[in-house]
Parts: sequence; C-alpha cells; structure tokens
Amino acid sequence: MKVRNIMSRPIISEDEEALVTKIAKDMADLGIGSVVITSKGKPVGIITERDIALKVLLKNKRASEVKAKEIMSFPLITIEPETSVDEACELAARSCIKRLPVVENGVLIGIVSVRNILTLKPEYVKRFYPAVRVLASGWTLERLEKSLSDCEVFLAGNDAKSYLGRLKEVYEELRELASHYLDDKELIDIFDSMEQLYRDIEGKSETEISTEEQRNRLEDILRKFRHTTYWRKQQSMTSFTTGAFWFRDYRHGVSKELRLPFKRTRP
Repeated sequence: MKVRNIMSRPIISEDEEALVTKIAKDMADLGIGSVVITSKGKPVGIITERDIALKVLLKNKRASEVKAKEIMSFPLITIEPETSVDEACELAARSCIKRLPVVENGVLIGIVSVRNILTLKPEYVKRFYPAVRVLASGWTLERLEKSLSDCEVFLAGNDAKSYLGRLKEVYEELRELASHYLDDKELIDIFDSMEQLYRDIEGKSETEISTEEQRNRLEDILRKFRHTTYWRKQQSMTSFTTGAFWFRDYRHGVSKELRLPFKRTRP
C-alpha cells in the first residue's frame, strides 16, 4: 500500500505572508486542523491549530498582526506518493510529527496524517502512542465469532470439508490479530484455545477427538468470544485516561447500532 492510496486531498495551503486571522478562519470554515505554508508556490512549512494556540494566543499576540512565516513549523518534512505506508509510519513516528505533506516533482499533491495511517493500520498506534494499551475491536471479534459459529452447523451436519476450512480461516485471522494486539489478554486467551483445538483436529490421525469433545471446545471458545465482544461493543470509544484504545472493525463496514451477543441456534 502506497501513500498515494491513503493521502487526503485536495491539500489546503496558504502563502507565508498570510495573516493568522485568515488562516484560522479558513481552517474553521473547512473543518481542518492544519495548512501547508508556501513561498513562491513551494511548500516550506506547516501551521496547525496547536501552533496558533501556543505561538499566538498563549503569547497574547494579535492574530491580525502575525504572519504565517512567523509561527510556521519548518523545515517541512515531506514524502513522495510512491512511498509505502510502512515507511511513512516510521518517518512520522521517528520525526514526532502527525502530518506529512506529499510532494511529487516539487508539487504539493496531498497530505498523509497519523489518522490516515491508523485508519488503515490501527495496530500501528503504539508507534505513535507507546503508553496506550491496544485492544482488538468488539466488531472484529463479533465477525469472527459469527464465522466460527458456522463450524457448529458443519460439525452437526458431518460436513468435514467445510468445517475444517472455516476453522482454518478463523484460526489464521486470530493468529494475525494476536500478533498485532500483544497487550490484549482476552484475545490471546481466545487464540490459545483456538490454536489448541485447531492443532488437535489437524493432527487427529494420531489423537482422535470425538465430535462431542469438539463441540464442547467450540462452545467454550464461543462463550469467550461473546463475553469479550459484548463488553467491548458497549465501551467502543477511545479512552486514553484508562489506558485502553478501542477500535472499530478496520476491515469491514459495521452498524453503529449496539446488538446483543450473537447466538446461533443449533439445527
């Protein structure tokens, strides 16, 4: 994935001679938190809401008398559109900045922000906010729970091929999630149970597992899913004060309406 695919556009820029009053009004009218500052059409700096607050308001300066070039942050760190998202993330984290203007052949064509990156790669949050405890979203877990519930139907119908195929799909995605959300103890617990079941069934030629035992172990995993899913969906908000960071499902669109935990009725 390239920066070109996730950057925001069109980019809003202001000349270095522009007054802060104009910049603040434009930011408010457009609902944006920063503008790139140019000199003779070339990007040279950036001004954010924080710059205005710290360098103008807190210093009791008149915004109508302060020019962009007096408070802009510079030199400007830019990135090319064909740079990978991973590289953009590393550059932003290393430089301790939240926005990277995107320049192609000397022309400003967009901007990529921490928000752009985390929308695509939420597991990268610890690179920018190392103190945050990262948890997988309730919507992500609910989707996997529903998918795993199909295994009960396949098991009851003696559809071994569909059963093993679906079990493998859920296991592999759980493994990927567990590798990202290392602080998520509930997710790790679910994954450990799922991994043991999958490994035992995969090698059942050596150790036979009865259908009843498989069903019981599936139900135990699904209970863990439902408990975790239900509470996370109720608390699906960002909370830095409690040390937890809650995400929506970043792979599939989801409803904002809260639903009770999913429960499949056996045939």
